[in-house]
Amino acid sequence: MEPLTPSSCINVLLGISRGLSHRTSIQKTLEEICIHVESYFSPRHLAFLLVDPDTGDLTFNHVVGEKTDLVSGKKLRKGTGLAGWVAETQEALLIEDTAQDPRFATQFLTAKTKGCSTVMAVPLKSGDMVYGVLELIDTRHGEPYTKKTLADFAAIAEVTAVALERAYYFQAMRRMAETDQLTGLPNKRTFDRYMEREIEVCKRYGTPSSVVLLTIENLRRLNEEYGPSSVDKIIQLLAVVLVDEVRKVDMACRIASNRFAVIMPNTARPAALDVSQRINTKIAQQSATRQMPYFSVILNVVSGIQDDVTPLLGICDTSKTAPRGFRKFRNVAENLVLLLNEEKQAMERRQYYRKNVQLAGQFENPDTGEAGDFLLDNISLNGVGFTTLLSHRLVRGALIKVRFRLDDSRRTEVTRLTRVKYLSERYVGCQFADQKSYDSDLGFYLMR
Repeated sequence: MEPLTPSSCINVLLGISRGLSHRTSIQKTLEEICIHVESYFSPRHLAFLLVDPDTGDLTFNHVVGEKTDLVSGKKLRKGTGLAGWVAETQEALLIEDTAQDPRFATQFLTAKTKGCSTVMAVPLKSGDMVYGVLELIDTRHGEPYTKKTLADFAAIAEVTAVALERAYYFQAMRRMAETDQLTGLPNKRTFDRYMEREIEVCKRYGTPSSVVLLTIENLRRLNEEYGPSSVDKIIQLLAVVLVDEVRKVDMACRIASNRFAVIMPNTARPAALDVSQRINTKIAQQSATRQMPYFSVILNVVSGIQDDVTPLLGICDTSKTAPRGFRKFRNVAENLVLLLNEEKQAMERRQYYRKNVQLAGQFENPDTGEAGDFLLDNISLNGVGFTTLLSHRLVRGALIKVRFRLDDSRRTEVTRLTRVKYLSERYVGCQFADQKSYDSDLGFYLMR
């Protein structure tokens, strides 16, 4: 095994980081990270557990090693076992020798850990919340885990969290770009892309293809008479019926405010007509059962065959002349400057917006030791302005630390390093001098 040296740990960190530019799948990112961890630490058992945000229970999402058959896919109750303790305390855990640590027999001895001699586990965090745990049990070379290996493991866990969050944000943006927010169905952009592929299959392999189109009549009138919430319930009802009444290979989409479409691969027109009639009957039954406002729908079937796909072409945009949606921005080299300039412009507009507040806080000058209380008068993404309760000795250009709590639901505590830019008696204007993410702690607060 490669010796556990700082340089080899750095190689692991670099290996994880190199994949950040091309990995977009959360699961594949996790699997690649586990390969790096396994090759470095040589554990007999490696597991990544996900924390259920509602119950706090943990699920073994990815398992490698001798314990795979025992725990793969299983759940761990909140607060139990190695991972449960780490998730609850948000602290890394190291037991160099299980026989010498009294905690092991009382807290951590389970069927999974029975017979092991050394264990190590670290939390994966997003902000101040733990969403996962990486745990290692025993080593193949027989040596125990030490404080040195725990420090390496913690560093790898931090980079792992960055890699997983990047993959998550890509998938989240992709989902938002491709999904109708009200119904959860694929939207028009997704419909066009799948139709393009379906038309190519129809032309190349000669399989028929059909699309069931559903249109809500007089949607504007319904909105005026019954209100947006009732119309939303009607639209959600139609989405549920479509999903329930079609096959798994079919794809139901919402392609306009009042229009749905169901792509039905390898389906001739007669079979599609039967499905449309079944859908119409189910809509009538469900709307009556739920006592929905009266509405009517129009169902049409469009079919294409190998020799004539024109009807299918008429209901979608298959133009390839311009890239669409998130795909347009997948090339970093081509679009980095564009997005960076847009971000700078947006930041310039936002950073000068100041919100008037009345929040208590404290300041401290590390150089002189001066400290005191203040009343925060205003706040922006760029800095703060406050009035000290007593006279002060602050000067322009001084670096001071400020601390205050926002009056949001979480009572978020903000601690920032600032530089004094303006003084007028007891009023002090400061600009943020640290490199924290402005949007993560203040952005949502300023939008209220």
